[in-house]
Amino acid sequence: MMISSNEVHLWYLFDEQISDPALLLRYHRLLNEEETKQQKRFFFKKHRHQYLVTRALMRCVLSFYVDEILPQEWQFYKNRYGKPYINDFLTKHPLQFNLSHTDKMAVMAVTFNNDIGVDVEYVHRRKNMVELAENYFSPIEVKHLRDLSEDYQRNRFFELWTLKEAYIKACGMGLSIPLNQFSYIFTGQGKISILFEPERNDQPEKWQFWHICPNQYHRVSVALKKDKINTSYFLSMRRIVPLVDIQTVDYPIMMDSALPA
Repeated sequence: MMISSNEVHLWYLFDEQISDPALLLRYHRLLNEEETKQQKRFFFKKHRHQYLVTRALMRCVLSFYVDEILPQEWQFYKNRYGKPYINDFLTKHPLQFNLSHTDKMAVMAVTFNNDIGVDVEYVHRRKNMVELAENYFSPIEVKHLRDLSEDYQRNRFFELWTLKEAYIKACGMGLSIPLNQFSYIFTGQGKISILFEPERNDQPEKWQFWHICPNQYHRVSVALKKDKINTSYFLSMRRIVPLVDIQTVDYPIMMDSALPA
């Protein structure tokens, strides 16, 4: 599968819709020994199931781009903060990817030679959102959230939460980056921008963001660190059942930070 230098591919998987025992057995055969042991450590069946299908997702999707490596042959590494990556020297393809999962859904982002982060959240499971925002978000974001009516606070909270998670995942440093060191600004007409505190030492023009609404239950955000500052990158989306089916989808992009035309 081809991917251009200014493109991001998003792969959506709905794990509860995958239940065929023969297919799940095929997924098991893709796992290495370490993954098999990890899968068995989960106490709840639904978590063992989700781990299995998301590992199959990751392995099968990467083989679409590097067909000389079979899904079961991939070797994964982690940086000091736990972010997984593949060895470019072995594949000769500078692919970057990131994976996120929540109740009922997993999402994988793939791009060419750019740091990438993706986050998906199930919007009906969190409570005390304003209190959580006060503990983690920047003062600008907390004020903006409090100024909204209660009906709009939930949506804005998950927009902010997923965008923040996507950024720190793209940086490859996770929660070692304080979430109050950067702020998202909603400028209207579906546009967003980011502001960094001086201690964060980052530049807004290096980043592009998207926020997607695939259904009424989930929100997805993507953060891309651009190697071409004056270029707008674009998304294409697919829904997948690994080893079985791929469908092109066009879920609504609710917000983005693309350069003006």
